[in-house]
Amino acid sequence: PWLLLAPCLAVLFLVGIFPLCYSLWISFTSYHPTNPSFDQGFVFLDNYIAILSDRQALNSIVVTFLFTAGSVLASLIFGLLLAFLFNHDLPGSAVIRTLLLIPMLVTPLAIGITWRIMYYPDTGVINYLLAAVGVGGQAWLSSTGQALISVIIVDVWQWTPFMFLILYAGLRSSPRSPMEAAAIDGASGWQSLIYVKLPMLKPIIVLAVLLRGIDAVRTFDQVFMMTRGGPNLATDLASLYLQRVNFKFFDLGYGAALSWAFLLVLAA
Repeated sequence: PWLLLAPCLAVLFLVGIFPLCYSLWISFTSYHPTNPSFDQGFVFLDNYIAILSDRQALNSIVVTFLFTAGSVLASLIFGLLLAFLFNHDLPGSAVIRTLLLIPMLVTPLAIGITWRIMYYPDTGVINYLLAAVGVGGQAWLSSTGQALISVIIVDVWQWTPFMFLILYAGLRSSPRSPMEAAAIDGASGWQSLIYVKLPMLKPIIVLAVLLRGIDAVRTFDQVFMMTRGGPNLATDLASLYLQRVNFKFFDLGYGAALSWAFLLVLAA
């Protein structure tokens, strides 16, 4: 069996295990390929200690946490509402369910470009619609107070269908006998929801939140296209900061240490 598994294990080692181990090794060095004269020796834990005094790194962790919490919570709420709505087999629900999945299938870069254009303060369609109902235009992506909320809205729009799909499947597969028993006992619709449906959905909700949370922490494409981490680092996610350190400044030793630090935070 090992001979038959050898090709697969070789590929797994080359594209997965070796890069992971190599990145761990260079996280203990001052590896900087664009500066050959720089001392690129072994620095032990200096890179990890430097993270504690790196305000941009700490800011990116906080921003990533806020972004993930806001996006996952909103996606969960909207996903649950849609799942309960479509659980009633409304006319045309099969077509509408299919249409709801479209945002999840669009390329993140295309989503970032499209929403950036929609968010334009002067020519964007969102401010145009707000003006049509008498609301003043907003500086969606150029305001420090609104930029993070704006990118969260985009992420919720894209990934609510994912939450809906998991929760709807869990709801449809739930046994009907507990609901019938609750109805016989005189439970109202609200009581059935709180004390029967949601407890039965708890394992599915935990799974959906876990998967969506892991994915939200790694968000890069659409935020990069919309804000590049600005304004004033208001949307500077950990993935964007890692991209700058590794591929703009080419400080690969420190970048690898940051990657492992963020990995440990995510694992926790």
